[in-house]
Amino acid sequence: MTASFLSLIFAPRLYRLYHRNLGESGGAYNANFAERWGDFFISYGLPIGGIYCVWQRKLNYVIYLGILVASSYVLRAAGRAVNPTYLQFLEVLSRVKQSLSTENLELIRKYDFEFTSWPVTYKCSNLSLHARTATGGREFSASWLIGWLVAHSFGIRLIYPGLLFGPIIRAPLEEARSKYVIEKGGVRHRVQSADNNSIDTMLFDRRNDATPNGKTLVICCEGNAGFYEIGMISTPIELGYSILGWNHPGFGGSTGVPYPKTELNAAEAVFDFATKELGFKEENILIYGWSIGGFPASHLARSHPNIKGLILDATFDDIMPLALPRMPVILSPVVQWTIRHHVNLQVSQELAGYPGPIRVIRRTEDEIIADPPGELKSNRGNYLLKDLIEQRFPELMDNPESAKALDDWIGKSHARDTTSVVAVLLAQSDFVIPENLDELSIEAKKQLVVKIADHYLSDFKSSHCTQLPSSLFQIPWSHSPRPVPSSSIESQLKQKAQ
Repeated sequence: MTASFLSLIFAPRLYRLYHRNLGESGGAYNANFAERWGDFFISYGLPIGGIYCVWQRKLNYVIYLGILVASSYVLRAAGRAVNPTYLQFLEVLSRVKQSLSTENLELIRKYDFEFTSWPVTYKCSNLSLHARTATGGREFSASWLIGWLVAHSFGIRLIYPGLLFGPIIRAPLEEARSKYVIEKGGVRHRVQSADNNSIDTMLFDRRNDATPNGKTLVICCEGNAGFYEIGMISTPIELGYSILGWNHPGFGGSTGVPYPKTELNAAEAVFDFATKELGFKEENILIYGWSIGGFPASHLARSHPNIKGLILDATFDDIMPLALPRMPVILSPVVQWTIRHHVNLQVSQELAGYPGPIRVIRRTEDEIIADPPGELKSNRGNYLLKDLIEQRFPELMDNPESAKALDDWIGKSHARDTTSVVAVLLAQSDFVIPENLDELSIEAKKQLVVKIADHYLSDFKSSHCTQLPSSLFQIPWSHSPRPVPSSSIESQLKQKAQ
């Protein structure tokens, strides 16, 4: 009886039921009075009482707080002991801990509970190959130390605000997650990264569905305030793709903090899970990164260049130009030390190692990655696109005139009718790249660099957080279409001029 009562004391919170059970109709778990108030005192009494004890600095207050907390755990356990629904859940959880059989996993997935007690579906042993470039190395200088203190206190929470308000919106996340499980057939998995963080993932496996896109897996990398429960996955869901969504370390059920190394190890674990456990081939995986999610998305593309393609939506080239304007000028050196040493998120740098198909989606009224907000010419997606073209076609950017032609084209909106898939596909029709780009005339280079930019970029007349229309979610064209002699391009231009 003692062991049973102890298990009730330290057992996880139960949130929702995805099935009819013992007279309940599913939905939110119906805790009784004792369990509900025990949970309340544990959740709120402990932190508030702790602050009060520190303020008063009296030992007897600490003793009173200890008695209150211990009593709350006992009260909660007593409530659970007389709740048949919770007891049945605890029995299933015990069975899963003994055996991760398919039958037991199916049973435990009928409940939503604290993710720390969720069974680990897959353990990854692969560390990120390129995480060091995002941390800037270890110099142990004064600037390194100051940057470390800032990054490991409030800095990372300014960059990833979801760390702060994630716990506040727990109930909406639970509700959204339950809809994905019940209505869309989502399956939750706990993936353990190589640095021992638990990554909260949601899988929609449609390989057996009668849909042309089901064989392709879309791995979704969310923004700095995004969760797979309420994030960007609804667009590929609408199009019938298989999908693997995951939460940053520290978001939702995921453990850890999204420092670059931790973030990249989490992304690597998710990709490893998709290929080695789920059986998806790399050439059937499409990586989709939104906003700051473009960083882990580009990293995965760099580490696994054989993927089907990379889609970067509302993504920047480098976080530094976005961070500096949002802080007082006097703190600029501290911002630079913090980012370059500890949070060095450079999407362009990751892209330099990826040679495959890519599409860049620019939101023409983006208020987050532009300064001033909403101004097209200051959108950091412009710089991402220019870096991409410079990396892949340096011969076209070797003179000021072609660079100016590209700047002039980028400075204008090229948004198209997003309600028509056909219109978008026609606008993004394939083209050929000539051989010996150095031999092209300046005029030919100017026209070709604009054509390449139009080939990679899709403009979307929208602000930063609007859901992407399904018509713009298109698999990227190859970056290197069939080459033709440069003389052929020159003759085409002359004919066009005549």
